[in-house]
Amino acid sequence: MNLLFDEAGKFLAGRILSEAEASAQVELDSGKRVKVKAANQLLRFDKPAPADLLAQAGEMAAQVELPLAWEFAPEDEFGFAALAADYFGGAPGAVEQTAMLMALHGAPHYFRRAGKGRFRKAAADIVAQALAAIEKKKQIAA
Repeated sequence: MNLLFDEAGKFLAGRILSEAEASAQVELDSGKRVKVKAANQLLRFDKPAPADLLAQAGEMAAQVELPLAWEFAPEDEFGFAALAADYFGGAPGAVEQTAMLMALHGAPHYFRRAGKGRFRKAAADIVAQALAAIEKKKQIAA
């Protein structure tokens, strides 16, 4: 069994070595072993391998259409797995769920973080202002 977890704002994945009520001992691909509190554990999965999960999800996250995901998102607080089910359809696998988590985490102008793996949809006027500011920065940089 493998585990995806959040460590200081960075998503890591590794193989679970042992578990207790409030934490799990996880071995990363580098061989480093870390203790992960239950609050930081985001997703348990069997396949693919932890390194493959992060690589595949990173590629897929770049292809997520954020305006479309914002449209699908519920108005109240939601988890990344629920939005992945709406966006990708059916029962999304570990790669799809992780990709959605990475996409949501990387788009603070569309989604506000409401806890570990929890998000809240930004208001339409805030999204419009943020997108205008991003476009203005691109024009200044060009």
